Amino acid sequence: MRPHRAPVAVLFFGVASPAIAQAGGVTFEDPYDLPTAPRPPTLPELTHGDPEATLETTVGALLPAPGGALAHAYVQRIGLETPIGPRRWYVGADYELAAGTAGSSFVAAGSNLSLEGRTLWATPTGLAFGGGLRVMAPTAAFSASGAAATVALDAATLRPWDIGYFVPDAIGVRPFVDVRVLDGAFVAQFRQGLDATFAIYVGWRITSGVAGGLEMFEAYAIDASAAGVRDGARSAVIASPNVRLLLPWVQPAISVFTNLGTPLYGAHESIWGFRFAFTLVYEQIAARNSSNHEP
Repeated sequence: MRPHRAPVAVLFFGVASPAIAQAGGVTFEDPYDLPTAPRPPTLPELTHGDPEATLETTVGALLPAPGGALAHAYVQRIGLETPIGPRRWYVGADYELAAGTAGSSFVAAGSNLSLEGRTLWATPTGLAFGGGLRVMAPTAAFSASGAAATVALDAATLRPWDIGYFVPDAIGVRPFVDVRVLDGAFVAQFRQGLDATFAIYVGWRITSGVAGGLEMFEAYAIDASAAGVRDGARSAVIASPNVRLLLPWVQPAISVFTNLGTPLYGAHESIWGFRFAFTLVYEQIAARNSSNHEP
């Protein structure tokens, strides 16, 4: 497996509305009380005001190409992100653990550690623009030709947008740009950076507590000739419809996914699986409001 670099984009649609604050009986627009929108299962909400932690589990089956054997893979992602300062600066970290079958053995492989910082300019009307930098620390310590490498490739096939997590002995740096616009009940959010993936999310808040959507991911291997990847197998596309519950403190989401066309590097005929994301949000504002209404 080799690291690849290409543009990455994330487009997000949902629902949100600006917030109004009160102080001393006077109503005014708080420039730091920013609107929020339903988050997709694989990304943080762009302007969340409090720390959040996400446990995201992906389980899938990989149907073999002719002459191969059926394989199963499991990926556990642990993600943390918190604002620092007045919701203009964010820092976060992500780590993944892959496990699955390699021949007759069950093998686990740890990923690289992702450290991320981003900044944001935003207004209560919903316009937001910013960017950041993600650094991949080389913590994926497994042989590039062993059973763990096979499991890592299977995990990356299920999550092609995370290929950089499973490149051993490599350091990666990815700058990115974020943009979000609100228009009434409609939200558009876009992320573009330097990576091997392209992603689009479209969704809608069905009720005040439920949001549905569809994620589309593409990984395109630019420098893959040395690995013997034919041109038709350079692009891997995954479709993943999902539903998320928007509760005050926890936001679980469930998705199903399958490939459209050839999976990553053409190593398998097709894939399918499901993903469960469980986001914990420490809502300081909600906690204060709850305490203020106690008798």
